[in-house]
Amino acid sequence: MLITAMKKNLFLLAALAFATAGTSFAQTAVKTTGSDANQTARHYSKDKQGPKDPAKMADHRAGKMAKELGLNADQEAKVEQLMLARQQEMTALKTKYGTDKKAGRPEMKAAHDRYEAQMKTILTPEQFAKMDKMKAEHHGHGRDGGKMKMKTKA
Repeated sequence: MLITAMKKNLFLLAALAFATAGTSFAQTAVKTTGSDANQTARHYSKDKQGPKDPAKMADHRAGKMAKELGLNADQEAKVEQLMLARQQEMTALKTKYGTDKKAGRPEMKAAHDRYEAQMKTILTPEQFAKMDKMKAEHHGHGRDGGKMKMKTKA
Protein backbone atom coordinates (compact mmCIF):
# COMPACT_ATOMS: atom_id res chain seq x y z
CA MET A 1 0.00 0.00 0.00
CA LEU A 2 2.86 2.37 0.74
CA ILE A 3 4.37 1.66 -2.67
CA THR A 4 1.04 2.36 -4.37
CA ALA A 5 0.76 5.73 -2.61
CA MET A 6 4.33 6.61 -3.57
CA LYS A 7 3.66 5.64 -7.19
CA LYS A 8 0.52 7.76 -7.15
CA ASN A 9 2.40 10.77 -5.71
CA LEU A 10 5.26 10.28 -8.17
CA PHE A 11 2.78 10.11 -11.05
CA LEU A 12 1.07 13.33 -9.89
CA LEU A 13 4.43 15.06 -9.47
CA ALA A 14 5.49 14.00 -12.99
CA ALA A 15 2.17 15.17 -14.45
CA LEU A 16 2.52 18.53 -12.69
CA ALA A 17 6.08 18.92 -13.97
CA PHE A 18 5.01 18.19 -17.55
CA ALA A 19 2.06 20.56 -17.30
CA THR A 20 4.16 23.45 -16.03
CA ALA A 21 6.97 22.74 -18.49
CA GLY A 22 4.53 22.80 -21.40
CA THR A 23 3.06 26.16 -20.42
CA SER A 24 6.47 27.71 -19.82
CA PHE A 25 7.38 27.12 -23.46
CA ALA A 26 4.10 28.46 -24.80
CA GLN A 27 4.10 31.93 -26.29
CA THR A 28 2.11 34.46 -24.37
CA ALA A 29 0.33 37.34 -26.04
CA VAL A 30 0.91 40.78 -24.63
CA LYS A 31 -2.36 42.54 -24.11
CA THR A 32 -2.24 46.15 -25.24
CA THR A 33 -4.92 48.55 -24.25
CA GLY A 34 -5.78 52.15 -24.90
CA SER A 35 -3.16 54.27 -26.61
CA ASP A 36 -0.64 51.39 -26.77
CA ALA A 37 -3.06 49.39 -28.90
CA ASN A 38 -3.74 52.37 -31.15
CA GLN A 39 -0.04 53.09 -31.53
CA THR A 40 0.66 49.46 -32.42
CA ALA A 41 -2.21 49.45 -34.91
CA ARG A 42 -0.91 52.65 -36.53
CA HIS A 43 2.60 51.22 -36.68
CA TYR A 44 1.50 48.09 -38.50
CA SER A 45 -1.00 49.84 -40.74
CA LYS A 46 1.68 52.30 -41.84
CA ASP A 47 3.95 49.41 -42.81
CA LYS A 48 1.16 47.75 -44.81
CA GLN A 49 -0.02 50.92 -46.53
CA GLY A 50 3.42 52.17 -47.48
CA PRO A 51 4.27 55.86 -47.54
CA LYS A 52 1.50 58.21 -46.53
CA ASP A 53 0.18 61.01 -48.68
CA PRO A 54 2.50 64.06 -48.27
CA ALA A 55 -0.46 66.47 -48.44
CA LYS A 56 -2.25 64.65 -45.60
CA MET A 57 0.92 64.58 -43.53
CA ALA A 58 1.51 68.31 -44.06
CA ASP A 59 -2.12 69.02 -43.15
CA HIS A 60 -1.82 66.94 -39.97
CA ARG A 61 1.44 68.60 -38.89
CA ALA A 62 0.14 72.09 -39.63
CA GLY A 63 -3.00 71.34 -37.61
CA LYS A 64 -0.91 70.09 -34.72
CA MET A 65 1.27 73.21 -34.82
CA ALA A 66 -1.82 75.43 -35.01
CA LYS A 67 -3.14 73.84 -31.86
CA GLU A 68 0.15 73.88 -29.95
CA LEU A 69 1.34 77.34 -31.04
CA GLY A 70 -2.01 79.10 -31.36
CA LEU A 71 -1.77 79.84 -35.09
CA ASN A 72 -4.51 81.72 -36.87
CA ALA A 73 -6.10 80.31 -40.06
CA ASP A 74 -3.79 82.28 -42.39
CA GLN A 75 -0.67 81.11 -40.54
CA GLU A 76 -1.89 77.51 -40.53
CA ALA A 77 -2.47 77.57 -44.31
CA LYS A 78 1.00 79.03 -44.92
CA VAL A 79 2.65 76.52 -42.60
CA GLU A 80 0.88 73.66 -44.37
CA GLN A 81 2.08 74.87 -47.79
CA LEU A 82 5.63 75.30 -46.46
CA MET A 83 5.66 71.83 -44.90
CA LEU A 84 4.39 70.22 -48.08
CA ALA A 85 7.05 71.99 -50.18
CA ARG A 86 9.77 71.03 -47.70
CA GLN A 87 8.65 67.42 -47.59
CA GLN A 88 8.65 67.19 -51.39
CA GLU A 89 12.11 68.80 -51.59
CA MET A 90 13.55 66.46 -48.96
CA THR A 91 12.04 63.42 -50.70
CA ALA A 92 13.62 64.54 -53.97
CA LEU A 93 17.01 64.97 -52.27
CA LYS A 94 16.78 61.57 -50.60
CA THR A 95 15.97 60.02 -53.97
CA LYS A 96 18.83 61.90 -55.62
CA TYR A 97 21.47 60.83 -53.09
CA GLY A 98 20.07 57.46 -52.02
CA THR A 99 22.24 55.83 -49.40
CA ASP A 100 25.08 58.38 -49.75
CA LYS A 101 23.88 60.69 -47.01
CA LYS A 102 27.19 62.52 -46.71
CA ALA A 103 27.02 63.75 -50.29
CA GLY A 104 23.52 65.16 -49.82
CA ARG A 105 24.12 66.70 -46.40
CA PRO A 106 25.05 70.22 -47.65
CA GLU A 107 21.94 70.47 -49.82
CA MET A 108 19.72 69.11 -47.06
CA LYS A 109 21.22 71.58 -44.58
CA ALA A 110 20.58 74.44 -47.01
CA ALA A 111 16.99 73.28 -47.50
CA HIS A 112 16.51 73.10 -43.73
CA ASP A 113 17.92 76.62 -43.30
CA ARG A 114 15.55 77.94 -45.99
CA TYR A 115 12.64 76.23 -44.25
CA GLU A 116 13.56 77.78 -40.90
CA ALA A 117 13.90 81.26 -42.47
CA GLN A 118 10.50 80.96 -44.14
CA MET A 119 8.94 79.68 -40.93
CA LYS A 120 10.29 82.76 -39.13
CA THR A 121 8.39 84.99 -41.56
CA ILE A 122 5.12 83.14 -40.89
CA LEU A 123 5.27 82.80 -37.10
CA THR A 124 5.49 85.51 -34.48
CA PRO A 125 8.77 85.62 -32.53
CA GLU A 126 6.99 84.08 -29.52
CA GLN A 127 5.52 81.26 -31.63
CA PHE A 128 8.88 80.58 -33.27
CA ALA A 129 10.63 80.43 -29.88
CA LYS A 130 7.99 78.03 -28.58
CA MET A 131 8.38 75.87 -31.70
CA ASP A 132 12.16 75.74 -31.19
CA LYS A 133 11.71 74.75 -27.54
CA MET A 134 9.23 72.00 -28.46
CA LYS A 135 11.53 70.73 -31.20
CA ALA A 136 14.50 70.57 -28.83
CA GLU A 137 12.47 68.69 -26.22
CA HIS A 138 11.12 66.32 -28.87
CA HIS A 139 14.61 65.45 -30.08
CA GLY A 140 15.88 64.84 -26.56
CA HIS A 141 17.78 68.09 -26.23
CA GLY A 142 15.67 69.48 -23.42
CA ARG A 143 16.88 70.60 -20.02
CA ASP A 144 19.68 68.06 -19.70
CA GLY A 145 21.02 68.34 -23.26
CA GLY A 146 19.71 64.90 -24.19
CA LYS A 147 22.01 63.18 -21.69
CA MET A 148 20.66 60.71 -19.20
CA LYS A 149 21.59 61.57 -15.65
CA MET A 150 22.62 58.83 -13.28
CA LYS A 151 20.88 58.78 -9.93
CA THR A 152 23.29 58.50 -7.06
CA LYS A 153 22.50 57.32 -3.58
CA ALA A 154 23.08 59.90 -0.87
